[in-house]
Amino acid sequence: MYGQTSRSKSVCVASAEQTWGRKACTAGFTAAACAMLTGVVHPSVVLAIPQTSTCATEVCDGKDYSNRDLRKEFYTKGSMKYANFSNSNLENVSLFGANLTGANLSNANFTNADLGQGNLTGADLRGAQLSGAIVSSAKFDKALIEGADFTDVIIRKDINDELCAVASGTNPITGVDTRDSLLCF
Repeated sequence: MYGQTSRSKSVCVASAEQTWGRKACTAGFTAAACAMLTGVVHPSVVLAIPQTSTCATEVCDGKDYSNRDLRKEFYTKGSMKYANFSNSNLENVSLFGANLTGANLSNANFTNADLGQGNLTGADLRGAQLSGAIVSSAKFDKALIEGADFTDVIIRKDINDELCAVASGTNPITGVDTRDSLLCF
């Protein structure tokens, strides 16, 4: 059934209230949520399409993204080998599965960013802020991390040990010692 009548919207709201309570409904529901609750699908509703970035389908290797506020962007599964993100703000940005081999990420802000499954082999992370970032299964082979702040970053023990072996310096913005932020003992 296509289209969403006022009756189907009412059913959606009633179903949502019953399932999650009134607060959920006052926050609002997307067309996709209503479609799942009621079985009424509007033609413009697209379900279960993974979000990928332009850099996943176009070549972004070597591009210059330096000195920018990129908080509204996403680079999921993108290839940005040897790209320059130095001094940029990527707070809360998704770089999940991104290939950042050899990228210049120095002094960039990755606070709460998603770098999970990313390839940061040979990347320059000197002075970067990674507080609260997700780095699960990311590769940091030969990455430069002097002065990087890894506060509240959960890192697999074997990767943490490798980073601790080369960790040095203090982050110029946060004042946090790299070894302390990695809990190197």
